[in-house]
Amino acid sequence: MSEIFAAVDALLAKARDGGDLPEPAERERLRKAAGLTQIEVAEALKTRRETFAKWENGAAQPRAPKRGAYAFLLAGLADIHGTQGPDGWLTLARQARPLDTGTSTDATEGK
Repeated sequence: MSEIFAAVDALLAKARDGGDLPEPAERERLRKAAGLTQIEVAEALKTRRETFAKWENGAAQPRAPKRGAYAFLLAGLADIHGTQGPDGWLTLARQARPLDTGTSTDATEGK
């Protein structure tokens, strides 16, 4: 039975992976507006420049957790430089950053 729930979790994760990135042309425009190179962004996202170039031009899609980090970066750049075209992706992108990536002090941790 747990295999069924694991399969459902995988489907939900896949569904969440969409809609948080703008169109490829907007991705490139935002990066360039900020004066960032593909190398700088790729290094920050811990990936190769070639891989990042594919994400930026839409030939490939980043997977979590890098997708969330990339979406959050693009949302921040959009806040600074504005958007061109549909901006429905911004709401999801702004939510992509985890609230706390450090050590949890939650009393239920480990249970």
